[in-house]
Amino acid sequence: MIGGIILAYKPVGVVSHRVVETIRKVLGVKVGHAGTLDPFARGLLLICWGKATRFTSFFQDLPKTYRAWMRFGISTDSFDVFGQIKNFSLQTFTTDNIEKAIMPFQGTRQQVIPLFSATKYQGHRLYKYARQGKSVPELKKEITIHQLQIINIQSGSFPQAEILLSCSSGTYIRSIAHEIGEELGIGGYVYSLRRENIGSFSWTDSLVVSGVSLQPDMLIQRSIPVDQALYWIPSISVPKEEGIRLLQGGSINWPDSLSLEMNPWVKIYSQNLFLGMARINQKKRLLHPEIIVEERNRYAI
Repeated sequence: MIGGIILAYKPVGVVSHRVVETIRKVLGVKVGHAGTLDPFARGLLLICWGKATRFTSFFQDLPKTYRAWMRFGISTDSFDVFGQIKNFSLQTFTTDNIEKAIMPFQGTRQQVIPLFSATKYQGHRLYKYARQGKSVPELKKEITIHQLQIINIQSGSFPQAEILLSCSSGTYIRSIAHEIGEELGIGGYVYSLRRENIGSFSWTDSLVVSGVSLQPDMLIQRSIPVDQALYWIPSISVPKEEGIRLLQGGSINWPDSLSLEMNPWVKIYSQNLFLGMARINQKKRLLHPEIIVEERNRYAI
């Protein structure tokens, strides 16, 4: 296998990089992840290894689904349970009050980026400014909440809500809790968070990563071939001669059967082998090889 995708489960208190390092030590190849999780969060990490790391950006752009448990009436500096308490309120709220504050967050909006985050400002990570006690301007980014479902609400003082939401890549769930708390006027934070889906990949299929129990053969068996993992990208099969041309870096004519106006990428197969990805040039009606993973000498045999 040229590489693959591992659905890994990250527990609470473990940084995403540690999961990557554990798998790297076992497999002895290049390893990366397609989207980090905060230390307080748990759930699904997509781990790319071998030549699959060249496709990481495609998986990073997939929508994410989270189950978040939020508490209101308390605000923290990091918007999560690991932060320092800044303010609190004993004001009580009904279920209707809380639901009315939550539901408008569905859709596209500008989101406050937490100060305790890896986003850069003037070349430095925001969390470094936060740890040094330095102030920076409030930064925002556009995000989209595709679906939002309230699972449970506990009203009264320090009310709580369990929310299931699907969102665009890069969304900070703890910022949503903070902003809902601001809408209520009492503050809010996330005290528990689980990432349940990345695209069509589910946390229920994930592997708990432990350096003690992992073996290379087991990780390879649990890996999804990268071309299968890129399930949303269309594919075509080309003759051997055109396959060799792509492997050599040359372009080929856009097949008449290919109708991909909405997608600039296509997976290329030849002789039942996945060669890599090509980008479509619609004006010249050509396919340009962009990411090649199949070895030329292996292909030519």
